[in-house]
Amino acid sequence: MDPMRPADTNAASGKSGPNLMLVVLAAIIAFVVIFVLRNDNPTEIDFMLFDWDTTVRWSIFIALIIGIVLDRVFSIWWRRRGKRKNDND
Repeated sequence: MDPMRPADTNAASGKSGPNLMLVVLAAIIAFVVIFVLRNDNPTEIDFMLFDWDTTVRWSIFIALIIGIVLDRVFSIWWRRRGKRKNDND
């Protein structure tokens, strides 16, 4: 071991530069920011019971939220259904 080099450096292990996950996270954040800034076109949502004037970014965001909620509700129902089915056997 070289007495002039500190023991806590990463040069001997070959690790240098930023963390890969940090780079991936920065790229994802950049893509999301670009997506939000580019999708500001106005649009009208005409659903069964209401009409709504909004931008494309908000309509996509609301659709994602509704999809996540429906997925969670369906998953909970499916697990309870399976548990009841196994309890009856």
